[in-house]
Amino acid sequence: MKRFSCPVCAHRVHFRNTMCLNCGTALAYLPQAGAMAPLEGQAPCANRGLIACNWAAGAGRFCDSCAMTEVIPDLDVPGNLRRWTQLELAKRRLCYSLIALGLPFVSARGTRLRFRFLADGNGQTVMTGHDNGIITLNIAEADDDEREARRVAMGEPYRTLLGHLRHEVGHYYWQILVAEAGRMGEFADLFGDASQDYQLALARHYAQGPPAGWENSFVSSYATSHPWEDWAETWAHMLHIIDGLDTARHNGLALPCAEIDAHAVTDPAILMRAWIPLSTAMNEMTRSIGQADFYPFAIAPPVARKIGFMLRIIHAAPAGGG
Repeated sequence: MKRFSCPVCAHRVHFRNTMCLNCGTALAYLPQAGAMAPLEGQAPCANRGLIACNWAAGAGRFCDSCAMTEVIPDLDVPGNLRRWTQLELAKRRLCYSLIALGLPFVSARGTRLRFRFLADGNGQTVMTGHDNGIITLNIAEADDDEREARRVAMGEPYRTLLGHLRHEVGHYYWQILVAEAGRMGEFADLFGDASQDYQLALARHYAQGPPAGWENSFVSSYATSHPWEDWAETWAHMLHIIDGLDTARHNGLALPCAEIDAHAVTDPAILMRAWIPLSTAMNEMTRSIGQADFYPFAIAPPVARKIGFMLRIIHAAPAGGG
């Protein structure tokens, strides 16, 4: 995430700010320009007053991020407005990354990226997942206590709203960049045979756990369950790394080897040379104040090769974030 400044007084402002706290100028974020502008003269997103969305409207009443949300939580339920606000903020951060990488929100075959934010109820549990461009997220994940309980129960190093969105959107881009683009053979060479039964593979994973030594080839234990999940988990970590380096560079935190434009890198070795010392230093920093590790993962060489494949096909794809 880059640093932003007020277009009027040049005071620092943040990605989510609706107003400059120094001069009081109302702000609108212009996603395609990647910059803040005075709200005056811009059409605000229709969700600005409701969930503090600071993006300028796109082709219609809503901004490009909010327009992709098909279903929102029932706002008559206490707490749901807060949950929805948190979900949309995480989604705007996701969209920032996708736009910076030039990734489309509509496939060449017309499959649109869409979101549904649903709650458990009527005896049914909402499962977070992806289906043909539709990403469903259980809004309980917006509650820190619930998300932490699930993290512990699942034995995950960490669990975040943004991480969920990055993982699920990975399935969408697998559909676009691999399946629709005719790269199944290349994919299978790195990730395995995606034609194996998905539900059986998941059942086997939950019953037996990951194979011994999985850390040598996979970014997480869940990535071992099926090639689709290996792709989605690796995709999420690729975005973690790119955005982490981008944020560090724009905030003066990057080590000398990390002075790169992470959104333009196609060589995974360059990313790793920058990311490993930075994440190691950040892990020590969070430990020094009694917090959990900033990035509790290790990127094995096979995982780096998978990231390299992703980078190559991302930058080979036609540019466009809308």
